[in-house]
Amino acid sequence: MTTEPPVPRRPRLQEVSEAAGVSIKTASRALRGDAAVRESTRQRVVAEADRLGFRLNDVAAGLRRKSQAMTTIGVTLGDCMNPFFAPILRGIHAVAAERGYLVLTADAQNDPDLERRQIRSFFEHRVAGLVIAPVGDDLGYLAHEAAYGSAIVFVDSPPPGLGASMDSVTTTNEASTRQGVEHLLAAGRRRIGYLGHPRRGSGAQERWAGYVAALTAAGLPVDPALVRDELITEEDARRAAGDLLIKAEPDAIFVDNNRLCVGLIQSAAFAETRPDVVSFDDFPLAAAFGITVIDSLPYEVGRAGAELLFDRLTDPAAPPRRRELEATLIINAERSY
Repeated sequence: MTTEPPVPRRPRLQEVSEAAGVSIKTASRALRGDAAVRESTRQRVVAEADRLGFRLNDVAAGLRRKSQAMTTIGVTLGDCMNPFFAPILRGIHAVAAERGYLVLTADAQNDPDLERRQIRSFFEHRVAGLVIAPVGDDLGYLAHEAAYGSAIVFVDSPPPGLGASMDSVTTTNEASTRQGVEHLLAAGRRRIGYLGHPRRGSGAQERWAGYVAALTAAGLPVDPALVRDELITEEDARRAAGDLLIKAEPDAIFVDNNRLCVGLIQSAAFAETRPDVVSFDDFPLAAAFGITVIDSLPYEVGRAGAELLFDRLTDPAAPPRRRELEATLIINAERSY
């Protein structure tokens, strides 16, 4: 019978203050964002706190007794303006409610620095666990949290910078994108454009890989003139789609998320040319515009992520698990009215 190694003790505020060369009071004020603390000092203290794995605890001592269950989990989402995240959050809420937990949510607004601050704040408030839809390209700093026994699950994209060391739930990003592009190729399309969001996360990288793989298998080059990426908002996509359709004249377009596809159909150039379109993620207007979609099952992803989180809380020593849900290609024909 093997014995699991003990969970290491978290560093104390005194250790952070000593490492940063400041008093305990200054360290505390710096970590709480006190405006009276010099910015260079604050950055030094925060850097040492992150290096050591220290977290403030803003929960009253009486609420931290081991005999009292923690009843909140945190969720940080990449961009709450993206309709993809609403069903993910609903799935998480459904599982949490079944177990009597409250869900606290943060919107990272596609900002890796904001995402990191939000994650730090969640752990300072001692949430029982955290579900993350990541936007940063390296979340390796969370290895500290896992070492201290924190329950963390990634959804939508595997954990950047952490390999397979943490639980995650994704959809079949690469395989389903390849299937979507192959659907366009089977319809005789050869100049297939690509509208994509920033490839910081693994999910975006996998979708791009699926696009490249489908073209390569068909003996077609990846033409940079047909690619517009680093897009975030509908307005980004609207402008990029207009530029793409006018300058490169694609006969079809693959869009790597539904928010960008909404921007595409707002483009005047789209209304004029009406190329075939496949979009990753379903959205309400897809069928009306004849847009084929890859349903990435966001509600099920949210539920599965929350279930993994509660499994992790029950058995902290279990090996990390990655679940991959199979997305569904839904072929829509344009409606005539």
